[in-house]
Amino acid sequence: MLSLTILALATAAPGLPSHAASSLVLAQAPGEAQADLAQARALASALRYEEAVVEYQRYLGQPNRPTAERAQALLELGFIHLLLDDAVNAEQRTSEALELDAWVRPPAEAPQKHKDLVERVRAKLAARPRLELLPREDASRPKHVRATLKDPQGKASQVMLRHALVPGGPYRAAPMVCQEGTCEGELPSPSREASFTAWYFVEALDAQGNTVARAANPLAPLQLAVIEQRPWYESPWVYAGGAALVVGAASVFFIASDPRK
Repeated sequence: MLSLTILALATAAPGLPSHAASSLVLAQAPGEAQADLAQARALASALRYEEAVVEYQRYLGQPNRPTAERAQALLELGFIHLLLDDAVNAEQRTSEALELDAWVRPPAEAPQKHKDLVERVRAKLAARPRLELLPREDASRPKHVRATLKDPQGKASQVMLRHALVPGGPYRAAPMVCQEGTCEGELPSPSREASFTAWYFVEALDAQGNTVARAANPLAPLQLAVIEQRPWYESPWVYAGGAALVVGAASVFFIASDPRK
């Protein structure tokens, strides 16, 4: 929160000498801060906003930084975009910060326009439809897919189960049945085969066919393998999450007993 405090003071008092603001940040920043993040904060406090944006983006290009640290940096970058009259990127970066860490917030002494930005984006996120896939619970239905839909403003008109037999598609669509926030659908078996593998994701659409929410996506789908086995297994199915064979995908594996035996 320190960097936002210094940035707030600098924007509230633009006559503050640049070297003084920079010295405050460099002197008080945590010793473990990354050099590029420290540089971004120093540039922001010196009111060199365009240069600060570049340094923040350089920092955010490192994917393995701690979640809270990334969220704080995104919030700071969003505020800089706001100061640069870039409302679109200001809201986008603030949204990314809140999605990473719902508790991230500007300091008490931050300018009111920054607090207003955060609360405005927070309200938009709360009203946005959300889809979440649920673990499977019925061993006799290994192809059964369930998801929860949270849609406070009723923007979603239907939920589709998109599925493919190979990574990357093409994806076919099957409508899901939704009741009281729970949506259910079935992955079809190809050519009546008892064993098959499918890649899938779930998508909520509005009345115009626009996507308003997704669980997984075409670039990072879930993988499902239904494998016919003998019924002597004590546990007829196994659920495991992990990395799929496609980049960024999660894996879900099932072993189902043959109901014909």
